[in-house]
This record gives sequence, structure tokens and C-alpha cells, in this order.
Amino acid sequence: MLPYFLLLFLSVVIPLFCYQPAKNTFCYSAIDIIRKRNKLTIVLFFVGFFALLSLRDIAVGIDIKTYKEFSKICHSTSWTKLSALSWEMGYTLYNKFLTTIYNNYRFFLIVTAAVILIPIYKLYSKEKRYCVLLILLFINMPCFLMIFSGLRQAIATSIGVWAYMALDDKKYALSVALVSLACCFHISAIVLLLIYPAYFLKIKTRYLLYVVPILIAIFVFRYPIFSLILNSVPSKYLMFYGKIEQTGAFGMLILFGLFLVFSFVILDETHMSDKDYFMRNMLLISTAFQIFVPVHGLIQRASYYFLIFVPVSIVSIVQAPKKKMKNVADVAIVVMGVFFFLYFFYNAAFSKDNLLNVFPYKFFWSGQ
Repeated sequence: MLPYFLLLFLSVVIPLFCYQPAKNTFCYSAIDIIRKRNKLTIVLFFVGFFALLSLRDIAVGIDIKTYKEFSKICHSTSWTKLSALSWEMGYTLYNKFLTTIYNNYRFFLIVTAAVILIPIYKLYSKEKRYCVLLILLFINMPCFLMIFSGLRQAIATSIGVWAYMALDDKKYALSVALVSLACCFHISAIVLLLIYPAYFLKIKTRYLLYVVPILIAIFVFRYPIFSLILNSVPSKYLMFYGKIEQTGAFGMLILFGLFLVFSFVILDETHMSDKDYFMRNMLLISTAFQIFVPVHGLIQRASYYFLIFVPVSIVSIVQAPKKKMKNVADVAIVVMGVFFFLYFFYNAAFSKDNLLNVFPYKFFWSGQ
């Protein structure tokens, strides 16, 4: 657990010492200092995160050993026969390409860590305030732990972030191409098509008259709805995901429900940007997906593509509150920061639900 603590500690503390008000006419303004501290916090966090991913033992992340074996298979398989392998063609070609350059699994993990983290860093680095809260929210999202284990889907999730950024730059063809590419790494990335209605629709508070009954209906009929979804999943994936069964994962559903209520109560819609609407829509989609997570863990995988945006969504919310809600937003920043800091380390130390084997962290030289 110590490496995770150091990652957060150094990301938060070092910027406080690097930028101090100077006693001269050329000193930074308070806003400049805050922005520079926030920028350095994000840089240090992602540099540290990259180091943890690159230097971890293959026991950290339950699927890493399986991916290592697949890399060996790709390396020994000719280019013309790669299509016969079991996983998505994009990930297969990615393995073949990297193992052809240098057939070393540590090299593979280092390159993959960079491929995964660069888009997320670019998305998060655009935030100028509350970056400590941003990273605390991020490390408590299931997608943070998934990055240590599910390489295919982690790459697909990051490509989804590129797809959003292309969409935001009005590069629509490129965005669609990137979603298609993400599907070549993990078929579940097809759900990224939802970013398009999320981007163009402005769901305002008055539309809750329709949204809330839809969410209630989804909750009530979640079992038959999920049965229809499962029937559309290719048969080879059913071997991994099996039958519908209770997972008991209601905690995240409750949390996202609170986030969603918070977002509609706090945000000042008269000053919301297109980005604010998109991020709140991503929170809405994430909440809808969480309704199905207690039914089956498969939906958790599909939700990763949207959970990666949730930290930005919450930070956007607390930056644009209604005037009468400003004090509430300020208190919420502190409460959420303390809660998610303690929750992460409590979960790391005491939770028995360590399905991805991310805790405890081990460096590759520690061996087993």
C-alpha cells in the first residue's frame, strides 16, 4: 500500500513547496500559483502512476500473466496467421508489432502504460482547479484498478478518451474512426457510441420529469433488460461472463445516485458550457450502467468507458455552482476529498474484494 500512498503524497505536497508567493513586483498572483500547483499535481501523479504500471510485478493485476502468454503466442505466430488467434485483431496486431520490435514483456508493459495514460493525462491536465480532488476521485473509480489488469480494455478506454477529444475539436470522422479502433481492442467499446448523444444533447433540470422515470424503469426491469443484452453478446464471451447472478455491488450505485442528484441541484445551468453538459451526461450514463452492476459484473466492464470521465464531471460541477449553492459546493469539495482519500486506503488495506489482485503492490524485482 505504501507505493500508492507515496504516489498521492508526493503529487500533493511537492507542488505546495514549488510555488510560493514571492515578495516582489513580479510575483505570481494567487490564481497563477493555484493553476501551477494544480498542473504540477497532475504531472507528478501521472509520472508516478506510469512508474507503478511500468515497474509492477506481473502478479499485480490478475490478467497480466495471461497477457504475457498471449504476447508469446503472438510473437511466435506469423503475420498471416494472426487472424486465427482468439482475441480482437487490434490487440493481436499490437502485440505482434511490439514483440517484433523487442520481445521483452517489461518493454511491452512500459509501452502499454504510456499508450494508456497519455490520453487520460491530456484530458485531466485541462483542469485548472481542484486537481487533488480530481485524482482522489480517479483512484476510487473501478477503471483505475482495471488499468493494472485489463490491458485490452484499458487501451480501448484510452482510445475512447481520444475519440471524445476529437469530437470536441469537431473532427467527427476521426472520432468515429477512433471508436472503431477501440472496438478492435475490446468489443465492449461499442458502447462508446453513446458519447455522441451525450455530446450533443443538453439535458436540463426540467427534463428530469422524463429522466427519473426512465431510470426507475431501468432499475425495476434490470433483469429482463440485461437478459436481452446478454443474448446479444458473442458466444465466446459467454464462457467468461456466464449467467446472470447477484453481485451485491450496490455501493457504487448509491454513490453515483448521490453524484447525479448533486449535479442537478448544484450546477448553474445559465452558465453551463457544452463541456459541462457533456460531463453531466456522462455521469448520467455511468449511473444508468451502475444499475446493472449488481446484476452482473459484465456491465461494470462496459461502464469503464464512461467512469473515466466522472472525476472531470464532479470537478466541473463544483466549479459552476448556483450562487446560493457556493458554500455547499465548497464544503462538498472538502468532504469528498477527505472521504475518498480515506476510502481508497481503507479499501486497499481491509477490503476482501480484491478481484484484480492490485493490492498489495509489488515491484518486479521483489519476486515471489
